[in-house]
Amino acid sequence: MESCCKIRVLGIVQGVGFRPFIYNLAKSLGISGNVCNDTEGVLIHARAHAQSMDEFISLIREKAPPLARIHDIIVTDSQPCDFDGFSIIPSMHTDRRTVIIAPDTAVCDDCLEEFNDPGNFRHHYPFITCTNCGPRFSIISDIPYDRKNTSMAPFEMCGICAAEYHDPADRRFHTQPTACPACGPSLSLYNREHVLLSSDTDSIAARTVDLIREGAVVAIKGVGGYLIAADAANDRAVAELRKRKNRPFKPFALMAGSMDTIESFLHVSDTEAGLLSSAQRPIVLLGLKKNKVSGLVAPGLSRIGIMLPYMPFQHLLFASDPDLVLIMTSGNISDEPIAHEDSDAFSRLSRIADYFVTYDRDIVSHTDDSVMFCINSSSFFNRRSRGFVPVPFQSRPTAQTILATGGDLKNSFAIARDSIIILSQYLGDLETPRGHESFNRVLSHFRRVYDFTPDTVAADMHPGYFTTAIADEMEAEGLRCIRVQHHHAHIASVMEEHDLDGEVLGIAFDGTGYGIDSTLWGSEFLVCTRDSFRRAAHFSEFSLPGGERSIIDVWKIGVSLLHSRYGRSIPVMKKTPDTEMIMEIIEKKINSPLTCSIGRIFDGISAILGISESITCEAEAAMLLEEAANSSSSIDRAWTVPVTEGGTLKIRTEELVQYIADMVLAKRDTADIAMMFHRALASTAVSVAESLRDRYSLNRIALSGGVFQNRLLLSLVMDGLAEKGFDIFCPRRIPFNDGCIAVGQITVAKELLKS
Repeated sequence: MESCCKIRVLGIVQGVGFRPFIYNLAKSLGISGNVCNDTEGVLIHARAHAQSMDEFISLIREKAPPLARIHDIIVTDSQPCDFDGFSIIPSMHTDRRTVIIAPDTAVCDDCLEEFNDPGNFRHHYPFITCTNCGPRFSIISDIPYDRKNTSMAPFEMCGICAAEYHDPADRRFHTQPTACPACGPSLSLYNREHVLLSSDTDSIAARTVDLIREGAVVAIKGVGGYLIAADAANDRAVAELRKRKNRPFKPFALMAGSMDTIESFLHVSDTEAGLLSSAQRPIVLLGLKKNKVSGLVAPGLSRIGIMLPYMPFQHLLFASDPDLVLIMTSGNISDEPIAHEDSDAFSRLSRIADYFVTYDRDIVSHTDDSVMFCINSSSFFNRRSRGFVPVPFQSRPTAQTILATGGDLKNSFAIARDSIIILSQYLGDLETPRGHESFNRVLSHFRRVYDFTPDTVAADMHPGYFTTAIADEMEAEGLRCIRVQHHHAHIASVMEEHDLDGEVLGIAFDGTGYGIDSTLWGSEFLVCTRDSFRRAAHFSEFSLPGGERSIIDVWKIGVSLLHSRYGRSIPVMKKTPDTEMIMEIIEKKINSPLTCSIGRIFDGISAILGISESITCEAEAAMLLEEAANSSSSIDRAWTVPVTEGGTLKIRTEELVQYIADMVLAKRDTADIAMMFHRALASTAVSVAESLRDRYSLNRIALSGGVFQNRLLLSLVMDGLAEKGFDIFCPRRIPFNDGCIAVGQITVAKELLKS
């Protein structure tokens, strides 16, 4: 007996070949009906015998296209209907907009094979794509996912592309970005004066490689924005790029054409190789095996970020020289968002790039490259963006719609509705007007696409954050506003990811977070639930002379740490009129807020050891301190910082300072002192965690905070906690750093809204 059903499929089911998959599956099972996209997902009407219908529904989940992510399949009976076979019908709009946009993915092997085939009419066509690969999130302006709602709308398909598009047996059946040289976007090469030099793809690729080999800097339009390319082996070119970008230290990301090239000079584990070659194609931080690129790529560091090509044109750059290694860094001015609009790119990047490779398809949503690192077989995010956004997180249901604005550094915002949380792409630091504009523009895009109007806004407690000001404006307009303490958000984000209930012990080692006592926290041991926390332990406070400015001039933090233990009689660091002035500022409490931040302790210890005096980018002093430690051969036993007992345990920062100063005075090797500092922090973290486990009967422990991007410290802490039998939870799908804050804010807000 035949039955008729309406099948609603929710999740990432648009832009991944889902309608063609359903069409062919239905035809193979003899099912009649139709399928369409709508603003909720994919809707199927089907008529079949019961056994065939059951098999059809089962195979939808089991055999879904590789890029699809099914969150739910809802089957309801429908009125008997008479279908003539099975068809794909035009997309529809409903009163709900819950469809999830697919992320951008690397060009697939099938397309690459055609791309490299001289006999194929898409040979070397730089926008070759199919159902299983290519741009998605970056080109979508609205839903449902139809060509008219993407930046491919201006490009009318030619007869050949249209025939493929309508052929159920073709790999490009209903592929919205499909195109060819006759009908699709095209490349252009310009000089910085915007004079056209070439519009032939092969010529552009060859000239670009030649220009780069000659030392030129070239801006190349990528999937989510412009990238700046240069010869990574050319000291002069790298030095010039650093000068033009005003980037003295911050490492550059690289791109190589093959895994063989990467393995020729970098250590690559199986886990790292899997990430590098995945459809997401993130930048992966790898250890240096031998010198192949300029030492100026990552000055003073032995770990380098590298990725494989993900766009067809990028593959073409390496075709003539497989051994080539290129710098591929974000096309921006320091601390500003990546340039993705052509006119803006020529305006902003002409001071950096000598030449521009661009194309005539708009980037709707900019996305920086994602960045990841591995410890053993576990992978972690430094930056979650291209390839992963906007893949949602399944969450507990909420009746509210919630916007979380995140933090001001490493910003990503998040929206929550029903049973999902969607974290935005990495938006970077929001200190500049361009950063503010980028945040507002991307937020407006999300609100339009998802028809998202928040009932509640969640934000950080810091009174000076741009994201807090955004929340203030919304609160003034009548929205409920929930303030979430920064480090509670860190730990709550881990609880959300791992679906943890009840209390957990959280360790949040961070740079700066505004505390409920108006001091700057950052070394927190918290007993957390989803909606509350108590501060169980932290390092003792010290002054931050000059406030935020001392984060740049880290020698001031070194002086402050020494002053906290020795007063004016500091035994190390040279006494100068400047150091005397800083100590006077501290004593008179002039613009010297208190902090206990581990990030600032790293800065100060780096200064005390003579590793860093001033920095040019965030975490520079900490990275160099970790690098020094990694060169140590010390086997000294780890020392644990003494703790002052009380309702809240205080780890005596001044004792740690003395421990370091004593080793400096004893003329211990700097690398060994750096290693002992890391071991002391890890040993202390484990010891305090044990004390708190006994006090609060908690064995589950969550780690978060940007300081845990330090691979050495994270490894030491995780190994120590594992040895003591703790159940350890770390962020795996979100970053350790402030890129996770919005998820934590959502978690806390959802729980508070229940009451």
